[in-house]
Amino acid sequence: MFQETMATPDVATIEDEAEGAMPTLGHGLIASRLQQALGPFVEKHDLGHVFSAQTFFRIGTDTRDTDLAYVAKERLANLPPDLDVDADFAPDLAVEIASRTDALAGISHKVSAYLAAGVQAVWIVNPWLRTVEVYRPDGRVTVLTRSETLTGDPVVPGFSVPLSQIFPA
Repeated sequence: MFQETMATPDVATIEDEAEGAMPTLGHGLIASRLQQALGPFVEKHDLGHVFSAQTFFRIGTDTRDTDLAYVAKERLANLPPDLDVDADFAPDLAVEIASRTDALAGISHKVSAYLAAGVQAVWIVNPWLRTVEVYRPDGRVTVLTRSETLTGDPVVPGFSVPLSQIFPA
C-alpha cells in the first residue's frame, strides 16, 4: 500500500514531478471510464457534481487538481448556480491515477494531504497492477483488484462499478 511504504518527500519534489509527467493514453482512458461511470450516476441521483482534471481545489495551503473529484450537493448549495468560482475547499472524493513517473512517496504525500484537508475518500488507481486503493480518514485502506467492484459508499451512496469496466483489457 502506498501510504505505509514510503517516506514523505518535500512539496517541491512533488510539484516538479507533476509538471514533467505526461499522462499516457491508458491513463486518459481510465480517467474517462471512471468519469463515464461516476458522472451520470451522480447526476441521475442529484448527489452533487463530478469534476474532471484541471479543476483545482484547496488542499491545505495549496491548490491541486485531481484526475477526478466529486463534491456533494450540500457543499455546493451556497455557490452561484453556474459554479464560476474557485474551489476554495477540498472535494469529498479525490481520484488519482498513478502515472509511470509518480514516486510512491509522492502518492503517499497526496493521500495524506487530501485526508488532512477533509477529503472523505481517496481512490488511488494503479493501471499496472489494475488495482484501486481506497483511503479513508479513519485510517482504513481497502485494496480492490480488477475482478472486484468499486463502491462509493458512504461518500457517493449507492455508486458501484466493476473494475473490469475501468481497466483496459
